[in-house]
Amino acid sequence: MAALGVGVVLKQIVAVSATWTNCRVLHSDSIGIAFEVERTIAETGTIETAVSQIFVPWTSVKHVLVMEHTL
Repeated sequence: MAALGVGVVLKQIVAVSATWTNCRVLHSDSIGIAFEVERTIAETGTIETAVSQIFVPWTSVKHVLVMEHTL
C-alpha cells in the first residue's frame, strides 16, 4: 500500500478502532500511513477548524477509499 503519494485525497480510511473521512496523505510507506484530517469544533459559540495529523500502521487498517478525480 506504499503507492499512496503525498497529497492524495482519501474519501475514507477505516482502522480497527476509528474511521476518518476527507483526509489528505502526508506520508505512506511499508509501515503505515500518515494523513491529515480537518474537523470543525464548536465551543462557546465559536466555530473553528482543527487539523490533526494521524499515523496508522497498515496492520490496523481495514480499508482505504481514494477520492475519485476527473481530469
